[in-house]
Amino acid sequence: MRKFAARSLFTITAMTTAIFAVPIPLRSQPSPTVEISRPTNQPVINSSSKKTSVVKMFEDMTIAPSAVPQAIELRGISGGTVETQKKSGRKVTETGECIGFIDSEPDHKITLTKPLRFLQMRVKSSGDTVLLVRGPGGSWCSDDVSDRNPEISGDWLEGTYEVWIGSYEENAAFPYLLQISTKP
Repeated sequence: MRKFAARSLFTITAMTTAIFAVPIPLRSQPSPTVEISRPTNQPVINSSSKKTSVVKMFEDMTIAPSAVPQAIELRGISGGTVETQKKSGRKVTETGECIGFIDSEPDHKITLTKPLRFLQMRVKSSGDTVLLVRGPGGSWCSDDVSDRNPEISGDWLEGTYEVWIGSYEENAAFPYLLQISTKP
């Protein structure tokens, strides 16, 4: 009976691992730049009867203020092994403490073609995440603004911003949505 139970447990473990194994892109791979503009009516091509779904992660983008949709969402996985304050160069910023752990490379690069009077970056995740934004004018950190989710908002200068979404604890990883809005 014990041999059967051990073999069954091994089989169940192997099946569960195979079912839930999902390839995740490496953060160090460069992401394509995405130009954000108003959606166009493009035909949907359905090459098979099966539904397919593609989730893009760790995207970079360029935002032109004249063509910004009300809300933009980018996806990724938080975490890393680098202390946030080492990348920010500070322990505390005007928007919060630089705590937690991030990757060595930014998760997203967001380029603004013109200054924006208001832009908000808000992270939504089931885990305890932190946010670091580094760009024209300095570095800004955030943690636990809305529950365990960080956000930064205000006036933004023209230029490229590096964005890291980290985790409060080292080597903890959580899927996240980075919501970007230009409406207060």
